[in-house]
Amino acid sequence: MKEFFQLLSKGDFPGAMAIFAAVALRVVFAFVLWWIARKVIRRVSSWIEKGLEIRQSRGMDGGLAKFLLSLCKVGMYTVLFAVLFELLGLPITSVATIIGSAGLAIGLALQGSLSNFAGGVLILLTKPFRLGDYIVASGMEGTVKDIGICYTRLVTPDNRTVILPNGSLANSNLINVSAEPERRVDITVPISYDDDIREVREMLLALAAEEQRILTTRSVEAYVKEFGDSSLNMVFRCWVKKENYWPVYFSMMEAIRYAMKERGFTIPFPQVDVHTDSPAG
Repeated sequence: MKEFFQLLSKGDFPGAMAIFAAVALRVVFAFVLWWIARKVIRRVSSWIEKGLEIRQSRGMDGGLAKFLLSLCKVGMYTVLFAVLFELLGLPITSVATIIGSAGLAIGLALQGSLSNFAGGVLILLTKPFRLGDYIVASGMEGTVKDIGICYTRLVTPDNRTVILPNGSLANSNLINVSAEPERRVDITVPISYDDDIREVREMLLALAAEEQRILTTRSVEAYVKEFGDSSLNMVFRCWVKKENYWPVYFSMMEAIRYAMKERGFTIPFPQVDVHTDSPAG
């Protein structure tokens, strides 16, 4: 356009109009290319989305599918803008420099958000947990309801919503309670030192045999765990399906309490013996 104004100032109208016509043709061609390319990108995005839906039906994570679809769209539009800039004669290097400088400024201002974004990408790729899993992380625990690109949403057992940043999730210790189909139930049973260990063990094994939700493919154990200050602590262990963990835990706790009372076993409580010395008379 600089040449156009120079020729126009010199009175070279034919030359100026020729340059204007060339620029106008480029603009029209760029507009047509933009219109056609948008339709092509939409069609290709639709094909990619359908392919990802098929992958989701075969076990692919939904959050990862959304991220890949967005990444493909960004990539296609980036290529389109680069072609349009070249077609219009705009210096791509200058545009890239401006975008890079703006990106650096935005990156410095949004360090935490970028960390969460990177954590979200890492979580979607490594899959330490999935939707519906029960996890314990960052001092919180609950069922995973949504895995976003920056934040993960949990719902606690008492129906509270917890929002955790993916940056901390990706860089901290995490327990996935639902990763395996089976879980072990551990119950500490304190008994008196006067009670017979073998009789208590027989009682615990009998209670386990009556509980149908306890897996028979795994061994049921009842052993002495430790010698406490006021009690002899036994541990009762059994295996259940993960969805039956808390129902079996509460059921066995109640059954053990009533069974011990019926059989005359004692659940001791901390005691303190105080001895006083009488002064010499």
